[in-house]
Amino acid sequence: GWPTPVQRGLARTGVKAIGAHAGQVLALGLAALLAIALLATGGARRPPAPLPGELVVSFLDVGQGDATLLQRDGTAVLVDTGPPDGPIVRRLAQAGVRRLDALVITHAQADHEGAALKVVRVYRPRLVLDGGAGWPTPVQRGLARTGVKAIGAHAGQVLALGGMRLSVLWPPAPGPGWVPEGDPNRRAVVAHVQAGTFDLLLPADAESDVTASLPLPDVEALKVAHHGSADPGLPAELARLRPELAAIEVGARNTYGHPTRSTLAALHGVPTVVRTDRDGTVRLHVRGREMRVQRMGR
Repeated sequence: GWPTPVQRGLARTGVKAIGAHAGQVLALGLAALLAIALLATGGARRPPAPLPGELVVSFLDVGQGDATLLQRDGTAVLVDTGPPDGPIVRRLAQAGVRRLDALVITHAQADHEGAALKVVRVYRPRLVLDGGAGWPTPVQRGLARTGVKAIGAHAGQVLALGGMRLSVLWPPAPGPGWVPEGDPNRRAVVAHVQAGTFDLLLPADAESDVTASLPLPDVEALKVAHHGSADPGLPAELARLRPELAAIEVGARNTYGHPTRSTLAALHGVPTVVRTDRDGTVRLHVRGREMRVQRMGR
């Protein structure tokens, strides 16, 4: 409506333009179970508190690493912390977190557990479910000195907090005399999160060579494994999971080539794909059968 050359020129381009106003929601279409919409927030850095009964899943922008925050009815669960020098404490503060009910460390690699000691010091989680237990890393050695309750993670465990149910599908419990060796990715925690009719799969860095043998459910949302690295089994896994949204937690201009072209091609059939390297922190709001996607921007 403003009389500028750009505004006058827009009318002559033929593109569809609509006025913007606070709270506008652009519908992307109906999922099989959930309505999905995109909520554009630009540079907003402090979102409102979750509504009563609303689940908020935040795929946090922490650089080249993983950190996923689950919030519902005052309960907060963090899955991984990102790298040691990442902004995880700032991201949690932006999300309004005052204390963590649980911290899940999926495995003993710095881009997943690197900031765990910092998070423990600031947020004093009631429980640490530790997928890196037994591995000789600085974080693992330091955890024992923090005084928090930490237990090793293995398949069959369930965390039920605040109307959320987090089930560990992998790895198997270590047997007698088990010694950590090889690639920690192959023993990374694979977690299935449920809240009402909503299902989310968090496979950390465990790719299809691990997850193909697991009892995977249909899900509404998927955190893509291993920052979008090449995974030949991903198309078949997507056919099993049938997610409506896939989130890639990955650092901008990373040196690994993540996400790979093959992974992006496999994700082409997923209705909504988000990436923290481009979208910044992405918040998924789930309330009843409605799901909204909020890109916070970088």
